[in-house]
Amino acid sequence: MPQPSRPLPAEAPAPPILRHPHVLEDKGHDAVVRVGQADRIWSDFYHHALIAPWGVFFYWSIAFYIVINVVFALAYMVVGTQVSGARPGDFLDYFFFSVQTLSTVGYGVMAPVGRVANLLATTEVLGGMMINAVATGLVFARFSRPRARIMFSKRAVIVKNQAQPHLDVRIANCRRSPILSADIEFSLARLIPQPDGHVTRQFDSLPLRQSHMPVLRFACLPVHVIDENSPLHGVTLDMLKSEEAEIIVTITGTDEASGQTVFARTAYGFDRMLYDHHFVDIINTNPDGSITVDYTRFDQMEKQP
Repeated sequence: MPQPSRPLPAEAPAPPILRHPHVLEDKGHDAVVRVGQADRIWSDFYHHALIAPWGVFFYWSIAFYIVINVVFALAYMVVGTQVSGARPGDFLDYFFFSVQTLSTVGYGVMAPVGRVANLLATTEVLGGMMINAVATGLVFARFSRPRARIMFSKRAVIVKNQAQPHLDVRIANCRRSPILSADIEFSLARLIPQPDGHVTRQFDSLPLRQSHMPVLRFACLPVHVIDENSPLHGVTLDMLKSEEAEIIVTITGTDEASGQTVFARTAYGFDRMLYDHHFVDIINTNPDGSITVDYTRFDQMEKQP
């Protein structure tokens, strides 16, 4: 690519030292430290329960379940004589009685016989029904949440084809059901120093040769041509590094099997670019007419001759 200079205005102060504050597209929400914004789990419990990893979700669910039963078991121990069938002072008996009450199982071996014990059991049964309803809804919502099994190549490539450079990324659908009406978008994200010394994040669209696909069954290779209309035209690698630029790739579509909208995204810093390489073919037609998609070669590239 040509390497013209891009001088700052004469009055502009020196740009600040940037330490990758904007590289968020490949990181989870836990990698972001928010100052001045309280992230209270109980004020947005449903959202936190949906985005938590499965291991964390089950850990806190089990911990909450045990704590609730321990609290009620201690309460039943205080009125131990009002729980028939439980051995006085045996914490495990009262704990298992609480488990049976919370789940409304009631095997009939232990039962409340006093007013206080019956009041505790009534409160626990009511709470148990609400807890079971919330837990069932959360588990169903987590299972039914639409997700796209989309693979992105580990690297993007910039290659010249007939003296015209272009940017390529490989994308693949890993599910058996195709993605319908898939829309793919490339954007160039940069930190641009302003004359007053502030830095703003700027997004520039990178038009693709084909940004819409009626059906994405296997894999595709979206291409952005770096011509005179491209935001990458005439930009040097040093300039992109100074602006901490990255390519953001997003894809949205409709899963044919579920009918739900799915989406996926990734980002490529220019340290993840390969130049003068191209992706090897992964789709082959067999003699019997069947198609083989070799995902083991998904990230393989060859040097451009």
